[in-house]
Amino acid sequence: MIPRTHETQAGPGLSRGVQPPDSQEAAGPATPRLLIHEVGVRLGPQTLEARAVLSAGPHRFTGAATAGAGASRQDAWQLAAAAAVAAIQQYLHHCTTDPPTPQLHLTHIALTTSASGQELIHAAVRLAQGSFEADLLGSAPLRNDPCTAAVAAALDAVSRRLGLFPLRASGPSPAPPAQAHQSAEPAPPPLPPEQPPELEVASPSAPAPRESASEPALAIHVSATAIRAAAIGAAGQVLAEARRPARPTAEPRVNLSLAIEAAREALAGLNHSAANVRAVGVALPGRLQPDQGLCLASGDFPSWHDVQVAGPISEALERPVTLIGAAQAAALAESRYGAGEGLDDLLLVRVGIDIDLAVIAAGRPLLEERQTPGQAGHMVIDADGPRCSCGDLGCWQALANRDSLVARVLRALRAGQPSALLAAVDNHLGAITPALICRFAAAGDDLSRRALQETGRYLALGLANLIALFDPQAVILDSSPPAVGAALLQAAESTLKSSPRARLFSRCVLLSPSLGDTAPLIGAALHATARLST
Repeated sequence: MIPRTHETQAGPGLSRGVQPPDSQEAAGPATPRLLIHEVGVRLGPQTLEARAVLSAGPHRFTGAATAGAGASRQDAWQLAAAAAVAAIQQYLHHCTTDPPTPQLHLTHIALTTSASGQELIHAAVRLAQGSFEADLLGSAPLRNDPCTAAVAAALDAVSRRLGLFPLRASGPSPAPPAQAHQSAEPAPPPLPPEQPPELEVASPSAPAPRESASEPALAIHVSATAIRAAAIGAAGQVLAEARRPARPTAEPRVNLSLAIEAAREALAGLNHSAANVRAVGVALPGRLQPDQGLCLASGDFPSWHDVQVAGPISEALERPVTLIGAAQAAALAESRYGAGEGLDDLLLVRVGIDIDLAVIAAGRPLLEERQTPGQAGHMVIDADGPRCSCGDLGCWQALANRDSLVARVLRALRAGQPSALLAAVDNHLGAITPALICRFAAAGDDLSRRALQETGRYLALGLANLIALFDPQAVILDSSPPAVGAALLQAAESTLKSSPRARLFSRCVLLSPSLGDTAPLIGAALHATARLST
């Protein structure tokens, strides 16, 4: 299992100070042509060696990887990917103008079959630049040569973050696929060249062109912390946005009025284009009945029971309104434009007061009009566990949600266990938040670390059940703020790796979301546009 920590801290992410060799500054960022020049493997008496040579103009960047005694030629495709990552690392050293240089490491490679029956090689590459970390996922179709496909998948993984590489490849060297141990080492002596026909690999994991409406859609996301409205363009871009602070303990009509205010402000931001907005999508946490426009219940809004949401908003905005769960909307957006782009089978687990699940199966979202699916938080993990808000004992969310993390810390503090948290909040226990706990756990506070590990262990139990049930290619773990989601993901991943069932999960990677809190808005707009066209 490979965790994906796209954003371990707030900020713009990876530095864009990467310039290709011999590039010239233009009106926009330069785009180098990084090509696969040569891929080779050699099986020696004691080692298996792989080498990847990449080119950018007249420059060559060579990476190598070896496996020790006992390795077979079947290990070649994994070593080829590791060699490609080493070559990309050389490229970045050559091109990076703003230190520190991004550091890359291959962490996972696997062969999967898409819903259409196409075989794909997926590569996960861990990237670090200063305090920023990310795990990047790329893929390439397996046509004739798994080694060249593995190299292309590694290039694709890095290109998703840097956005710099139009991919082409030539010079594959055949080898059968296998899982393997790899380590990057200095380049071995030249390998025997092979001259197969030139192979074109153009954005290997890019999905087919999408049909989308040219008109913008209006999206509203109601969460416990904020109410946001945005006009979303056909390519998923935010054209205009407005927000209001949410009031979770207020009556439903108060928050609905705030949502309508924000929506009108976002529409006004479009100026003359507002008349083109015909679709309105609303994303909400909790249990919904979309075909009736109802929110049946929401942990984030305790007073919401059988609340009519779509009707008042539709009447105020004079447009049809569709309702979708926040987790379902985020999954739809991440699968289209974000961390899950190009994957057919995907789960998104959103950890808040509730734990919600969204499913992308065979490239399509699992949506129900009569009631939102994905109430996975009420899956029983421990029959003798604490009582859940639903009244049952040992539900997943009672053991692994954000509140359970805080509750573990408070119990330990009230029992007299020492922690630097007390001084940080001046003994006001009510000021302790999940984000504060995660920060102190990272700084070495033992009580915070143990509470995070225990929460991660229960989170992993539920994730293991979902992975065994759905067999996804990836699970996106989402929480707010992103640092809390990243910490929970890492804690859960350590349990999953040590699980006796770990081998069953070999095709699945754990990801952090890449679209942030914009994902529910984008997904709500996509859903509303799709409903309008049916």
